[in-house]
Amino acid sequence: MFDVTDVGSDEMDIWDELPDHGTLEEDEIPSVGMRFAKLQLAHDFYVSYAKKVGFATKIRTTTFDKITKEPVNQAIHCNRDRIRGSRVKAPTRKNPISAAGCKARIYVKFDKEKQEWIFFKVELRHTHPCSVKKAVHYREYRQLSMHAKYVIQNNDEAGIRPNKTFLSLANEAGGPSNLGFSEKDLRNYITARLRTSNANADVREMMNYFMRMKDINPNFFYAVQLDDECKFRSAVWVDARCRASYEYYGDVVSLDSTYSTNRFASFVGVNHHGKSTPLGCALLGNEEIPSFEWVFTQWLTCMGTAP
Repeated sequence: MFDVTDVGSDEMDIWDELPDHGTLEEDEIPSVGMRFAKLQLAHDFYVSYAKKVGFATKIRTTTFDKITKEPVNQAIHCNRDRIRGSRVKAPTRKNPISAAGCKARIYVKFDKEKQEWIFFKVELRHTHPCSVKKAVHYREYRQLSMHAKYVIQNNDEAGIRPNKTFLSLANEAGGPSNLGFSEKDLRNYITARLRTSNANADVREMMNYFMRMKDINPNFFYAVQLDDECKFRSAVWVDARCRASYEYYGDVVSLDSTYSTNRFASFVGVNHHGKSTPLGCALLGNEEIPSFEWVFTQWLTCMGTAP
C-alpha cells in the first residue's frame, strides 16, 4: 500500500494561474485519490479535463515493471512543460517563442492491492493562460465532424477548391474559430481520401485482371486476402505456364522477397540449365509472419504438393 499526497511547494515551485473551473462539476476536476479501472481511463479523464479548461497534454514518462513489463506509473504533463528558445534568431524576430516551463501535471500509479489506477500527485496550476477557445485548434483536439467530411467529399468530387469549401464551412459555423479544424486539416483529409481512393482503384484493376486471365485460361490461379474491414491485404497468382513449370523445376523453390524496396515477391525455381524460372507471384500486405504463412499456404494449394 502507498500514501497519496498533494504535490508540495518544494516539488513544484512555479504556481501562477489556476484554470477557470466555473463550468465544471467537482468530479470533473482531477484530484488526489481519484481511482480508475484502467490506465487509459485515467489518461482520457485528464485529457478531457484539459480540453475543457484550455490546454493540451503530453505523456512525459511511463515506468514499467521489470518482470511483467506492464506499466506501473505514468506522468502526464501540460504540453508546455519545457522551456525552449526560439529557432528564429533574435534580430529577425521581436517576440521569441518560449514554452512556459509549466508544472501542471498528474501522476497516476497502479495500486496492486486494489488493482486500480490512482491519481497520487496532482498539480492544476499553470505558468501560462489557458484558453478554451484556442484549445479547439490545438493539434491534439482538432477533428473534422461527420457533416464536414460529407461536405468536403461532395465539394471535392464536384471540383470545388478546398479554400472555397473551408470558407463555406466557416460561414456556416459562424466563423473559422468555431470549426474546430484548420484549412490545412481539410486539405490533408482530401489528400488522404485521394490516396485511399487510388489504392482502391488499383485493387479493382488487379481483380479485373485476375478475372480476365481466369476467363482466358481456367488454369490461372489467384487468391486475395482481405482484413476484417474488407480491405485488401495480400494476393497470390500463378499462371498456367508457372503451374506446368513446377512439375519439372519444383525440386527447390525460393520466395524472392525484396520487401524493403518492393511489396511484390516471386516464387522461383531452377531449371535444368541452372537458371531461375518463375513459379508464381505474390503481393505482400506486410512483412509479418502471418502474411508469409498465408502466401505460402495459398501457393501450395495451387500447386497441390510441396517441393
